[in-house]
Amino acid sequence: MRILKWKLFLEELVGEKPISNYDKYIAAMGKTMGDKLFFVNKVDFDVIVDFGCADGSFLSKLASAKPGVKLIGYDLDDEMLSKAKSILGEDALLTSNWNDVVLELSKYESPLLNLSSVIHEVYSYSHSSVIKKFWEKQVFGGNFKWITIRDMIPSVNMHKNELLAFKDDVRKVKEITDPFYLESFEKKWGTIDDNYRTFVHFLLKYRYIDNWDREVNENYLPVSLETVKKKIPTSYQITHEEDFIVPFIQQQVEKDFGIKITHSTHSKLIIKNSNF
Repeated sequence: MRILKWKLFLEELVGEKPISNYDKYIAAMGKTMGDKLFFVNKVDFDVIVDFGCADGSFLSKLASAKPGVKLIGYDLDDEMLSKAKSILGEDALLTSNWNDVVLELSKYESPLLNLSSVIHEVYSYSHSSVIKKFWEKQVFGGNFKWITIRDMIPSVNMHKNELLAFKDDVRKVKEITDPFYLESFEKKWGTIDDNYRTFVHFLLKYRYIDNWDREVNENYLPVSLETVKKKIPTSYQITHEEDFIVPFIQQQVEKDFGIKITHSTHSKLIIKNSNF
């Protein structure tokens, strides 16, 4: 398990489950790597901070797509940082100390903060007061010209889908899914029968059985798109917005259960700080 200690602006809860299979965890993240680079040709930046950089694979891909950009990886997992150093070497600043990030940013004119598949983890493993500081100090603290977000952030309209429209889909999932994983999910999050958002939540995580103890406890859908937008200060502007279903996930669900996810599960945002 990660060393659980106070970090500036972000702390982890003692209840966090360890990653039991790092290779499978990293491989799963890599399936959507290309899509995570959606912003590369849409904004100009000279330094990027990948918040929750994991093993550094994203920064490695970005370095190829955007040569010359300074790479900064921030993560609280020492094992992940070690893996990132083996991939990136001396080409990146890799740290678990946010003060290191802030100091390095002062050397650049167009810094970008990348939040890719990390917001739900912040909510899952942080106290409410720390989540508040995450948004106010790290994300919108004035140090970044650009903020890019790609995560499981559906609209609040997801839960309003008619129950009858997905009852047959629920039946198919229950017939095929290993009862152990479904029961442990429903014990934590409630039944998949009467809420489309809960149903989709299960479809987003059922594949991760190699790290199930960790994944089942993560809240993949802690906030709505509308909630995130309310956190954006007036001095920031959304310059790009897109809601979507990850093709790989949609194809895998259709293959495994013979059903289609019909509501967007993810959102992409590019946000500009007008003070720069």
